[in-house]
Amino acid sequence: MPESTKHRHAFERYWRLGPERSIERLHAAMEAEAKAPSLRTLYGWSSRYRWQDRVADLERKARETEDDARIAAIREMQERQAKEGLLLQQRGAQWLAQVNDEQVSPEAAIRAVVEGARLERLARGEPTERTEIHNDADPRLERLSDEELDRLIELAEGLVRGAEPSRPGD
Repeated sequence: MPESTKHRHAFERYWRLGPERSIERLHAAMEAEAKAPSLRTLYGWSSRYRWQDRVADLERKARETEDDARIAAIREMQERQAKEGLLLQQRGAQWLAQVNDEQVSPEAAIRAVVEGARLERLARGEPTERTEIHNDADPRLERLSDEELDRLIELAEGLVRGAEPSRPGD
């Protein structure tokens, strides 16, 4: 049986009840306005016309729309900040070229360039500081099993306590 206008209106009313929606609340709301179908009928319509699936689809679409809007706003903000960073760098470079003690100090001009570059990098998702990670570990350690490393740790701790190292098999 295809969905009729009265079924569609009942679903739309159900949807508008929001997160606290239920068939019982729909029934009460419809009854307050006019003669409502019975609870059993509303449960039947809900099942037959897949109201729960439709609500889930509508909520998913609403979340996707909100996510898309949020992503667009973030991209717009990042682009605006990148442009502002570039402008600040350019202004700082101009100030440095025209250094005049009365208008802008060299320190303020340099700070404008540095902060502009930092703002641009941040807006473009780049790190604002460069850090290097060095792995100075002995490559032979990487070939050892966990058990072998545990044994080495035990031996080292024993030596620190002043114990004589034991030989394998002791």
